[in-house]
Amino acid sequence: MLKPTVLHIGEAIKYNHEFYEKEFLSRFNVVQNEEPDRASFIEALKSKKYGDFSAIYRPHFQTGGEMGPWDEELIKLLPASVRIFASAGAGFNWADVDALAARKIWYSNGAGASDEAVSDTALYGILSVFRNFTRSQLAARTADPEIFTATHKLIATISRNPRGHILGIIGLGNISKKLAYKAKTALGMDIHYYDVVRASEEEEKTLGATFHASLDDMLKIADCISLHCPLNKHTQDLIDAKALALMKPGSRIVNTARGPVVNEDALVAALESGHISAVALDVHYHEPQVSKKLAAMEQCTLTTHIAGGALDTRINFELGAMKNIIAVLGPDGECIGTPLTPVNAKAYNAAA
Repeated sequence: MLKPTVLHIGEAIKYNHEFYEKEFLSRFNVVQNEEPDRASFIEALKSKKYGDFSAIYRPHFQTGGEMGPWDEELIKLLPASVRIFASAGAGFNWADVDALAARKIWYSNGAGASDEAVSDTALYGILSVFRNFTRSQLAARTADPEIFTATHKLIATISRNPRGHILGIIGLGNISKKLAYKAKTALGMDIHYYDVVRASEEEEKTLGATFHASLDDMLKIADCISLHCPLNKHTQDLIDAKALALMKPGSRIVNTARGPVVNEDALVAALESGHISAVALDVHYHEPQVSKKLAAMEQCTLTTHIAGGALDTRINFELGAMKNIIAVLGPDGECIGTPLTPVNAKAYNAAA
């Protein structure tokens, strides 16, 4: 009996070889994408070079994007046999997941695999913006005794302990729930959150989290906000000049979500005026280009989109994408279930 075909995009698996060989290959015929760019990939889909494949597998979020965004132009060319697109990574702004759902194609991400790493990075960001660690590190690296001494004196006059301050979380998902627990337990912060969907009363009680139905209301009371929402048409430039103006003078921002959620020009202006005292950005508006204005500011902690960048994360991204395909595809390529980490469930269930 012929096994369902899985189109593998990006680099070969690196970590879960035993599971891949014993569990995955026993169920599926895996073919590797050979197209180096979008134009050739489109031609391959049109000519059915890879046949009637049933799933798309992208095990590494840093490879497998050679065909560009998965928009209607690509999606309409997929064979009717496709049931799931299983990808590594937590973000999915590069794929039109609703358009996939309209074709009854599940999209699953690597939710859960990076929760620990990203929440740890956000916690580091909070510590850094309250204690001005980046400014201190930059001074120490000059190896200049005068700069060292001056910065030593300055830091104590401009830094605060996070304890007792309000952390406003935008988007209460699995990552930010871990952050809320860590920030409350380790740092003694008061947790407030805004989300379009309110958490259960039990979850709020467990986290000690206060819900705000209005983002504006939360921005007004937060000493520091941490962003954990996806990037889409509703969240691009969510934190703009108007939102920043609502925040307390001297408040702080941590972003481990997506760069374009925060309007970069408005952020630079708020930092230059002192209205925002410090920021920690792991993601950037024009990534991989970092704002040169932000890079020149000592109150900015800037990292290279490494919040989830731990080996544990990569291993689980690769494994999780395989498990999502196994959960969905039957022996004849039919859909037998739902992914473990679906992204487009609402749109999928609404599709005819």
